[in-house]
Amino acid sequence: MSLNKRIAIAIIAIIAAFSCKKEAPAPAPKPKLAKVVMNMNPSLTYAPLMIALEEGFFAQEGIDIEIATLDSNSAVAAAAAGKLDVLSSGVRSGVFNMIARTGHMRVVADKGHSTTNCVADAFIAPIATAERIAANGGKLRGERIALTRGGLNEFLTLRLLQSRGATLQDVTMIQLPSGTPATTRDKMDAVRLTTEPNLSGILHDGWAKIVASAEEIEPEHQNALLVYGKRLNEDEPATGHAFMRAYLRGVRQYNQGKTDRNVAILTKHTKLDEPIVRNMCWTAFYDDGRIRPERVQPFLDWALQQKLLDAPMTVAQWWNPAFVEAAQKDR
Repeated sequence: MSLNKRIAIAIIAIIAAFSCKKEAPAPAPKPKLAKVVMNMNPSLTYAPLMIALEEGFFAQEGIDIEIATLDSNSAVAAAAAGKLDVLSSGVRSGVFNMIARTGHMRVVADKGHSTTNCVADAFIAPIATAERIAANGGKLRGERIALTRGGLNEFLTLRLLQSRGATLQDVTMIQLPSGTPATTRDKMDAVRLTTEPNLSGILHDGWAKIVASAEEIEPEHQNALLVYGKRLNEDEPATGHAFMRAYLRGVRQYNQGKTDRNVAILTKHTKLDEPIVRNMCWTAFYDDGRIRPERVQPFLDWALQQKLLDAPMTVAQWWNPAFVEAAQKDR
């Protein structure tokens, strides 16, 4: 066969190969992420949310998180107005009143509770005040006591007074509005409740001492709650389930303890020095995310007695375990 003929055959073969080649399919469009708005602040009770964000757990569940930085009162108001899909809040009478009034919101997960392993929330006072109280057998008569009204702070403060044989009439009360800046309250010459990470920061600075731990005053109490608004609780439960799966992955990683990765994430979000993050008491979280209603009930009973709660509430009115139960099955 001549050279020219061999070249012609080769060219024909190449043309045939190209003509038979299928075009590569166009890449599938990425699914649109569902935007979920939640509040978050640099408190340790937000740690699993911080981890879930940093590790991409929400994105993996198809969720785009939008963070709103709000003080506690503004966050509750935003949730009631439907501007927050997920409310992270301390245990407060206002949260339960909001749930009762709207009828569409529910507590859906644990967001931190007291622990016997270490002191994560405690009553502190300037050193001279704390030492005077200790020398007086722990008695609080005549002392200055600071509190924020209507929430767990007030509940635990009154429990503290009761445990020390004192009443409101025996002390000077200083009412702190919610959201009082740390620069205003930290140097106050009064006994007050503070939590991690502020507690470790204050003790590290060396100007205050612990008067009593909150766990000592009210064992196994619930500190904070995760609440779904109407959208996730009723209108789009699939999104609610996806959020919960991501959140509980964050909880489980957090519960692995003070790993280098967890410490790095919390250091970034709390803005604290790494040694403080490593040494402070980490808030306790249940792996399964379930609330223990019996540990919330003492607060609700007190709030009703103090007329801070609109009306008595059954557990079913405020607690929806469906999301954490489904997340456990999906593991």
